Amino acid sequence: MSSDSLLALRMRHRVGALLVDVDLRLTAPWTVLFGPSGSGKTTLLRAIAGFVRPEVGRIAYRETVLVDAAAGIFVPAHARPVRSAAQSARLFPHMTVQANVLYGGGWGLQREQEREVAEQVMAVFRVQGLAKRMPRDLSGGERQRVAAARAVLAASTAGPLGSTLLLLDEPFAGLDTGLRDTILPELWSWVTERGIQVVSVTHDVAEAFQLLPDVVKIADGRVVAQGPVEVVLAEERERLLGRLGR
Repeated sequence: MSSDSLLALRMRHRVGALLVDVDLRLTAPWTVLFGPSGSGKTTLLRAIAGFVRPEVGRIAYRETVLVDAAAGIFVPAHARPVRSAAQSARLFPHMTVQANVLYGGGWGLQREQEREVAEQVMAVFRVQGLAKRMPRDLSGGERQRVAAARAVLAASTAGPLGSTLLLLDEPFAGLDTGLRDTILPELWSWVTERGIQVVSVTHDVAEAFQLLPDVVKIADGRVVAQGPVEVVLAEERERLLGRLGR
């Protein structure tokens, strides 16, 4: 891995009929994996998180080797400096929203500090008013935001600043665009101030441009372009503006 790489990923793995075959070096604080459904984006995130064991390949975050298939190295998910929120929100049904978010902590902060950070993160995701509710009383979008808040809290308290990778799989899918556009700048500021590197998945052009990240464009399990969003998604942006009549 080059000295300026945050994440190096080379893997080949088959999921049903799809062969995911990629070789990536990620250096940006925020990288978006962009592509249509079924292109392999979530498989890449799951491999980084430790939920998929690649048939062939090597994954390293900073100087830590997470996977090396040839050497028989596979660091289990719970031991990786990685925190993630899946596209389908998985909350503990017997715990309140606040308890679900706090479950992401427990990594060295005092309890009062942890609660303070949790309140701040819940405010970013606009779920602070839902703190005492149970998951069964939430909408799908609310559950998704609570799951994302839990992952952000975990990444914010897991160790020294800048030591954790945060993975977000379409955290704003189905969310009202006005609310999404309010949350995104605050989330960007939160992770940037704490040096948390983010890899997120989306197929929403407007969301990608709001973040101004590096973009990895994926199709049929392969990387077809990588670089600044304004270059990689230029055609998609023009089509979007055309549909909006601009």
